[in-house]
Amino acid sequence: MELDKELAIYVELVNNALMKHFPIEARSDYLSTLTGLEDAVFDEAAINETVTKPAWDLLSRGGKRWRPVIMLLTYEALGGDPREIADLSIIIELIHNGTLAVDDVEDDSDLRRGKPCIHKIYGVDVAINMGNTLYYLPLVYFMRLGNYTSEVMSELTRIYLEEMLNLSLGQALDIAWHRSLNKSVTEEMYLTMCRLKTGSLARLSARMACRLAKVSEAEEKKVSNFSDAIAVAFQIQDDILNIVGEEALYGKEIGGDIKEGKRTLMVIYALRTLEKREAERLNEILQMRTSEPELIKEAIYLIKKSGAVKYAEEKAKQIIKDAWQKVEDVFIEGKAKELLRGLTEFLITRKF
Repeated sequence: MELDKELAIYVELVNNALMKHFPIEARSDYLSTLTGLEDAVFDEAAINETVTKPAWDLLSRGGKRWRPVIMLLTYEALGGDPREIADLSIIIELIHNGTLAVDDVEDDSDLRRGKPCIHKIYGVDVAINMGNTLYYLPLVYFMRLGNYTSEVMSELTRIYLEEMLNLSLGQALDIAWHRSLNKSVTEEMYLTMCRLKTGSLARLSARMACRLAKVSEAEEKKVSNFSDAIAVAFQIQDDILNIVGEEALYGKEIGGDIKEGKRTLMVIYALRTLEKREAERLNEILQMRTSEPELIKEAIYLIKKSGAVKYAEEKAKQIIKDAWQKVEDVFIEGKAKELLRGLTEFLITRKF
């Protein structure tokens, strides 16, 4: 609870920045700034119905905001004042929510944060376009405002482009595997996919913080690798919760990864260690991409039987431990450093 209380200060900075720079109701003056079209006549109602309303529907459901919070904590742990870059933190959070809307379409998911997915409420076309809009809206917005030098914006844009490409490549791997285009996915391949798909926004947060804090290239590399490790461990825990979590807490359907045929660390371990007949059965169910509750239960039983849940939990802990040891000397002693440590521990032990 103490961690929640301390982190709430940073979450509030993010939420305030969202309200300030991404209005719940977009008006012509905001749209003119965003697009650079000063004399344009905008259909405000149409844009609100298809962009801001569904986006704020998703944003208002909560979410842990840990990606932009990492940006703020990292900046502070490197000697800066998080309030100085709070506005830029919305880049991470808006992109993240955009990916959620699009991912849910790709996965044909039903629930997100305990409520129907955006495409289930507003339609597939709205969800995809809204998600894509959030990928680049915040960065363009800050470029239009001109509050940062051209050199800084150029470097932030380069970081953004690199990590957005990585994110898309990670998603491509995830899609290919749950379509069973590769039936021999290894643990190393899975970890790389996590680094690309889930790690990209964490690295984007950390790298932007490092650039704004003006740290050395060597220090940036260490911090980037640390944020990368946080994201991988977070993804492993998310996979675990999809198998053994409580749906009321988790906010997504339990067994959804089975339905989608995903190759998680636990699936890879189970296929590697189960008896041949059981491994073949698990693989068969995954390839069905089934919504049948009994088949999903059978797959979960086989995964649990293999000991994969315990293996994944230990793997996540080891990843975090190794990464922290390499970055600990970079961060300044103080509250932000301790909160970073506490946040990483929470992300691999959470129940939601």
